[in-house]
Amino acid sequence: MLAARARGVITSRYRRALARTAVNAAEAGLPVVPGAWWSAADRRFRCDLADCGRTGPHPAVRPSSTSGPGTGLAEHAVRPPEAVAARWRRQPYTVLVPTGESCDVVDVPAALGRSLAVRLDARSALGPVIAAGPRWFFLTAPGGRLPALGGDVLVHGRGSWIMLPPSLGPGGEAAKWLVRPAGRAPEPGVVRAGWVLPARDEVIRAITPVVVPGPRGFGPRGAGPVAAVRQASPTPA
Repeated sequence: MLAARARGVITSRYRRALARTAVNAAEAGLPVVPGAWWSAADRRFRCDLADCGRTGPHPAVRPSSTSGPGTGLAEHAVRPPEAVAARWRRQPYTVLVPTGESCDVVDVPAALGRSLAVRLDARSALGPVIAAGPRWFFLTAPGGRLPALGGDVLVHGRGSWIMLPPSLGPGGEAAKWLVRPAGRAPEPGVVRAGWVLPARDEVIRAITPVVVPGPRGFGPRGAGPVAAVRQASPTPA
């Protein structure tokens, strides 16, 4: 009885934390999309879409029949904070932010991430950083051309997404903030100011002196050889 009650309290706290994260992101002006949640009982991700056979991390929205996975994901975003709060009361959705609109993400192995964070901090260019599994995710401002750069590095732009803490990833491991986002002071007439994000090219340039070539890249679900920094797109489970 006590164990079941404790599990219920933990679950309730986790769901409130997810809702707070989603609402805070929406208040900062970021597009927020509900994502499939990790089921410890089933050892897979589940969502509330009928006939959805995807088992890995994925947006809990219907993909467009005219576009690839992740493309146009921002069109499914829940934006008003009140609507976000109501949506997250329905299920323990992971909190996804489509990249390419309000932010991009530079995705690197943890060992490289430590060196990169030190370099960026020394340049006063360290923005929000998320750790999930063996990867670190550096949030940046969107845009900029992608230079050729060897190593186990991916850049998530339009057509991809980032999972915000404390969302649970594969195996039930929670994503964690290593550097929390700082708010930007609003300009006159602007209600939502967003997060302070470094330029994407500046982060990529900081990688060059410390990058260690690796055999495989890792997108939202893992995947094939990487010979250069490239646009990453999620693939269906």
